[in-house]
Amino acid sequence: MLAFYRRSLLVTFALWCCLAVSVDSASNSSAALVASNTCQQLVSTLGSSIVQSQSSGSEYTVGANGAWSVFNQEENFLPTCIVFVNSTEDVQTAMKTIFDNKSEYAVQAGGHSAMTGWNTVTDGVLISFMNMNATSYDEEKDTITMQPGILWGAAMTLMETFGVAPVGGRITNVGTGLMLGGGLSYLSPAFGYAADNYVSLDVVLVNGTMVTATVDNEYSDLFKALKGGGNRFGIVTRYEVQAAHVGTAQDKIYWGGIALYPNSSAEAVLTAIAHFSRDTNNTNAVLATDFISVWSNSSVPELTIQLEMNYNGSVEGFNESFAEFLSIPYTSASFGPLSYSDLVNEVSFPDGQGNLFGGSVLEGIASASNSSVDAYLETFQLFNNFSMTFASSSDVSSTLLSFTPVLESQIQYGYAKGGNAISPPMNGGFNEVLFGVTFSQGVTQVPDDIQQGREFFLSNAPSTPGLPLFINECDANQLVFASYGGYEFLQEVYSKYDPTGFNIQYTQGPVGL
Repeated sequence: MLAFYRRSLLVTFALWCCLAVSVDSASNSSAALVASNTCQQLVSTLGSSIVQSQSSGSEYTVGANGAWSVFNQEENFLPTCIVFVNSTEDVQTAMKTIFDNKSEYAVQAGGHSAMTGWNTVTDGVLISFMNMNATSYDEEKDTITMQPGILWGAAMTLMETFGVAPVGGRITNVGTGLMLGGGLSYLSPAFGYAADNYVSLDVVLVNGTMVTATVDNEYSDLFKALKGGGNRFGIVTRYEVQAAHVGTAQDKIYWGGIALYPNSSAEAVLTAIAHFSRDTNNTNAVLATDFISVWSNSSVPELTIQLEMNYNGSVEGFNESFAEFLSIPYTSASFGPLSYSDLVNEVSFPDGQGNLFGGSVLEGIASASNSSVDAYLETFQLFNNFSMTFASSSDVSSTLLSFTPVLESQIQYGYAKGGNAISPPMNGGFNEVLFGVTFSQGVTQVPDDIQQGREFFLSNAPSTPGLPLFINECDANQLVFASYGGYEFLQEVYSKYDPTGFNIQYTQGPVGL
């Protein structure tokens, strides 16, 4: 009887599996058919030079490989067609057609996402902003207007002639999507999250309607939701932001640079990082930290502890702001006068490789407090354990652990500018924590064992309750929105502007709305 039961169970399971495969195949076939019909309609309305397929367009391959992480490129994702939009009207037409047909879709601006599937699609329509990359400065309004396809390095180069810059990325090849996730900048201590500097946004909603949102018009709720809400609330086709006056490339208004520390200084450096986010009240002091393990020919990855310490002002101000770090033994340092563009060009992420991120958040600790920095040390130990576990793997190129301070001044600035969706508590600064894995050249799929190792890190890494995660540096499955102080507000705004839940059903992005 038991044997018969087992055979029956196996038969039932086999039939269920076949049915599941059949349902999935039917679903995929249906999505492909819908996407094909949608693309045909878009060709007839926008033309074949704007709407291109794999077999019909010279720009298709460029667009399909436009994502920074190779996990989001053509070998893994093949859009049915790519719409190379040239205007807001093109985006409206594309989005209305996608909405009417209920087609899968994705949007790619700068393409610098480590979340697989967030900026590309298979059996769907990819909207590419590759051709919309203009940037201009209005001296009278003191604002910068950017189209979504511009990268921060290009925007900075265009604007430095005027001595201004948008509050934007710390890496030159990051795009404007950074702002939709809030955005952490070297200017953040003084100017808040990048999104806190919005002045006006043109937004195409899921049904193709275009609205202009500001802090005080009828779309002020949408305006606030787009300060941290990611891609869930519409497609921004024009960003007008407040200009930050940072000088030209010849104006060396900063003092600082990069210091490298030995492994023996790791605990002291982590302690100083915990103190910096809580103690620092000077908005001129900017800190970025990187613990990088690079795979070599030995059985032990080589760890580099790298700190970018910069001060908008004098050497004396620099020495005072970074006194704890400077008291820790370091192996080398390159300090000197810097322009703002020098800062942004200090470090870079590699291109042409697969990347995955994951995040946590840790409260800052006052140096006068008896509070333990154990959470920082435990995070570092988990990072080392991951690196050592896969030390012999040829699939991994490097791993990264980074702590980015969010100072009290940054939080206050955001509230003063009308608030944002992130809404951190006003009880001191904290550190956003990034855990990144960069894969070797030629690796286009994440091996199962490495994925399990990442999941172990993310499920065990300490994270302070009540503090917001940074969506741009998190794993696709982390519940970032639920960590926001404005979570209920986001849910209400999403229901208002996308009442059928179209965005959640038909494109990938942050979960939890």
